[in-house]
Amino acid sequence: MSDSTMGKASWLPVALLAAIALAVGVWFGLSQGDRGPQVLEVGPAATVLPVARALPAFSLRRHDDTPFTNANLRGHWSFLFFGYTFCPDVCPIALSTFREVKAVLGKQDGALDGVEFVFVSVDPERDTLDRLGQYVKYFDPGFVGVTGSPDVLLTLSRPMGVVYRKVDGNTPEDYLVDHSAGVFLVDPNGAFRAYFPAPHDPAAVAEAFMKIARRN
Repeated sequence: MSDSTMGKASWLPVALLAAIALAVGVWFGLSQGDRGPQVLEVGPAATVLPVARALPAFSLRRHDDTPFTNANLRGHWSFLFFGYTFCPDVCPIALSTFREVKAVLGKQDGALDGVEFVFVSVDPERDTLDRLGQYVKYFDPGFVGVTGSPDVLLTLSRPMGVVYRKVDGNTPEDYLVDHSAGVFLVDPNGAFRAYFPAPHDPAAVAEAFMKIARRN
């Protein structure tokens, strides 16, 4: 079995767990009845939370070795993807999708203003800041790569239902990381607003995002 095939097979259970976790969160919000706002329907490309979920305080490092905290997620929309640079298939596809979404938004007047695309490495053991920077810049020089300690990564990822786990390989350095394959949207208040499940159609993701942004 090739690395690519192994990667695709391995992340499916994790992606399913992430989808279930998110669905439970959305259901809980809906179960509050008239006490909460109505869910915004944007089509199958995205699941929008009835109420944006505030993120706890965290402090990671950007690929340029500057701090990346809650403040970096405020004042603009942010697309987040959680993965790792040694990922054989899912992560390159996700960052290629980011690039295409950015291109689609760039054709719409004002749609791309302030939008940031962030790749969060859940493999700090191997993903140095230098490697992370080279990786994200390969896809787009404006993309941001961040990582940090395992505990802080969990602080950021858990409220969004992100799931990941290390899968041992033949040697201590040769391993995969099963991880969620969805894209997470953070609003200008720095709160988790919507989830885009895989597989991603860049045009549909961009269209759903514009609907969400207009209603925010």
